[in-house]
Amino acid sequence: MENYDALFDRQPMQAEQPFDRDAWAQQKREQRQELYELIEEMSDKTLADPAALSDYLNMHAKLGKTSVANTLLIVAQKPDATFIANFDDWQKRERSVKRGEKGALVLEANGEYERPDGTMGVNFDVKRVFDISQTYGKPVRERQNPPIKAALKAITTNAPVPIKLSEEVNQSVAAIYNEKDKTVYVAKGVEGNELFFALSRELARAHSGKDTFVCDCAANIACLRYGVPAKYCDRIPDEISSLESREKRSALNIVRDAACEITERVDRNLFAERQKQRNQPER
Repeated sequence: MENYDALFDRQPMQAEQPFDRDAWAQQKREQRQELYELIEEMSDKTLADPAALSDYLNMHAKLGKTSVANTLLIVAQKPDATFIANFDDWQKRERSVKRGEKGALVLEANGEYERPDGTMGVNFDVKRVFDISQTYGKPVRERQNPPIKAALKAITTNAPVPIKLSEEVNQSVAAIYNEKDKTVYVAKGVEGNELFFALSRELARAHSGKDTFVCDCAANIACLRYGVPAKYCDRIPDEISSLESREKRSALNIVRDAACEITERVDRNLFAERQKQRNQPER
């Protein structure tokens, strides 16, 4: 019987390709630049088109404290997302990414650096994240919207400024922040959903000192987060839509900060109330 072993002895050795660090770094720079450009594009679109703004506010409400830049990137790449995490975080939750799923690219801060002019900048890495719909495994507890009475109690508890009833506030306005005495005044007899929106709007005004449009945006995020009907705008003011994309992103950051001040406090108060109820002895 003929021996064919020699065929394998003559196989050429496969040379390992050395890791090209410069090429890898260049690829990462190009990825970051593409994301920066997408952020600029989405910033401009979000505060120029009411429909795009509504999409952004909905996403912000779902993602919570996620940065403006990454929220814009998620809206652009995965507009139906509801719960975003990276590969490792999903594994910690005992969930796996489905085969073939393509994640969205976002930016993650990775230390500071000094610019030639002496100012400090932030380094960013590109990170891939996946929506819960792209994963499988252990069930994740879904957020439950609180009853409107519980939401109102949570938004008024430990508020940064006093909240008082007033005969002088019209029900159509529902609530108004008085800059002079740093107090939110509330009309009597206002329906629950209307009152939550108005309180969110005026607490955002107390936090940011900005005009009604910015405060309405922050109030809509708070409402959407807790299942209260939003009041989307059908027109974006010219002084906002005419801003440069970088200025628009600054405006969105003001909205985010005001919304986060409200929602983080409401979340804490809702959690504290749930713990209190669990610890009460059964009758």
